[in-house]
Amino acid sequence: MKELIETVRRDLSMSEKRRRHTEGVVETAKLLAERHFPAEIAPEEAELAALLHDYTKEYPVEKQLEICRQYGMEVPAEELETPKLLHARSASLLAEHLYGAPEKICSAVRWHTTGRPAMRPLELVIYFADYIEPGRTDPACTRLREYYERQYQSRRDKTRALYLALVRSFDTTVRFLLAERKPIDSCTVEARNDYLRLVKTTNPHTGKDG
Repeated sequence: MKELIETVRRDLSMSEKRRRHTEGVVETAKLLAERHFPAEIAPEEAELAALLHDYTKEYPVEKQLEICRQYGMEVPAEELETPKLLHARSASLLAEHLYGAPEKICSAVRWHTTGRPAMRPLELVIYFADYIEPGRTDPACTRLREYYERQYQSRRDKTRALYLALVRSFDTTVRFLLAERKPIDSCTVEARNDYLRLVKTTNPHTGKDG
């Protein structure tokens, strides 16, 4: 996998701002994986998925749609109303077909923007790392990053700490989209409800309430 990582790094074609963001996601994903899923996620897997997650972010919409058509991935009509979501699909397809990345890597890239219910560990890590990487300086991301760190440091139950922050990330996204009168992807709503249920079923008596 190290050779594949080096190949992807050489091939990355993006603005300097996007590259800095990508490197921030790499480091944050590796930290989250080490903290929460050391037995499930190897550092190289976190690095490769993070490098690929925004691979097509700066591609024109038509080029992204062409990638989806080329590899037979149907794009729902409602998603065409939110073209910024397309890069998760197109990047996951290139991860699979251009680089032959393992399925768990491709899936993490596919779901990093909207999230989904019952995310697998690497999917969760890439979704959340994309949200809280230190290069994101807008107030909502800064508050979420600080909230996660407080929860992680103050709670014995580290899984509950992560899920609390994850629910807050979905709430933040939903509030923003409502304020902007933009469509809300159904996977985001379902993911929010799913992790809210998990928060309620994990032990609440393991640190400060948040």
